[in-house]
Amino acid sequence: MDPLMLEAFKARVRKMIVSFLLVVTGIIVATSGYMIIEKWDFLTSLYMAMITFSTVGFGLPKEMTKPGYVFTIIMIMGGISIFVYAVSNFAAFFMDGDIKKYMELKKVNKMIESMKDHCVIVGGGKVGKYVALRLTNRKHPYVLVDSSQEIIENVRELINEKNFAYVIGDATNEDTLIKAGILKAKTLVLTLPDDSLNVYITLMAKSLNYKLKIISKASDVGAIKRLGYAGVDNIVSSTEMVGSRMALLVTNPGVSPMMDALYRATGMTLEIDEVFVDVQSSAAGKTLSELKIPQRVGLIVIAVQKDEEVNFNPAGSTVIEKGMRLIVLGKKEQIEELKKMLK
Repeated sequence: MDPLMLEAFKARVRKMIVSFLLVVTGIIVATSGYMIIEKWDFLTSLYMAMITFSTVGFGLPKEMTKPGYVFTIIMIMGGISIFVYAVSNFAAFFMDGDIKKYMELKKVNKMIESMKDHCVIVGGGKVGKYVALRLTNRKHPYVLVDSSQEIIENVRELINEKNFAYVIGDATNEDTLIKAGILKAKTLVLTLPDDSLNVYITLMAKSLNYKLKIISKASDVGAIKRLGYAGVDNIVSSTEMVGSRMALLVTNPGVSPMMDALYRATGMTLEIDEVFVDVQSSAAGKTLSELKIPQRVGLIVIAVQKDEEVNFNPAGSTVIEKGMRLIVLGKKEQIEELKKMLK
């Protein structure tokens, strides 16, 4: 929950409580005054206090003495001030949508607390927002962390998702990462433009959750080693990616349409994904030829991974074992069908 917004909400609540207490205190003082000065009964005194304090002025319920008139003038002056103060505070609280903001923050906070094995994205800039969009399309749980309310709102508008989990705060602050659920997260994605900040956050995140898989953007090729030393598992260099892509367009221009389909953040028609072979899968022990994955679901098997060993362009005689991962290329619905098939 955003601490600044929460503090502002608490300040508004405190003002409302003070306003309410002032109104109640004023009515009690006025009622007691009429009972003492005019010797009226409680109900008559309360009635006079209410019409005086609220400045309604329906008329005197009984004849009043000169001290009573003086007391009424004082109550009217005090009542106007307190009434205006209270009304303005109550109106600001409800018209500014403070309750709605507070309930939304509480909902987001509960959502994050219930998350497990999710992804924490640090930075909602050009890269971070497309990571969020991609994970939303894949229905993978994540929490976006950024220090700017405006950036968070921009990403929320792009995502157009009701259950949008976010934390507004400085990611270099340990408390901010804890609020984002770093202790139960599975992956941390760093997209900040400052490589030194990415290194710092990596070191801090690893100390909080040593099992965390960290993926970081590297703005400078020279920072790749530093990020690796800090404990980043996967480093993506925008400079290298752009350079490799441009060189590919020179040497293999025919590959461009497929690359556009694979790497464009929106409107992707094809995806590369890994499909886990469940330990109870009936596919275990069979060869790729026997499974007929291209014929049955229309996917292309790019590679087969077992532990750290990766076999690219596997032959049809490759035996599928329990715990293996198949790297496949195809449409999202085809990948989902294969996942069901290998359960």
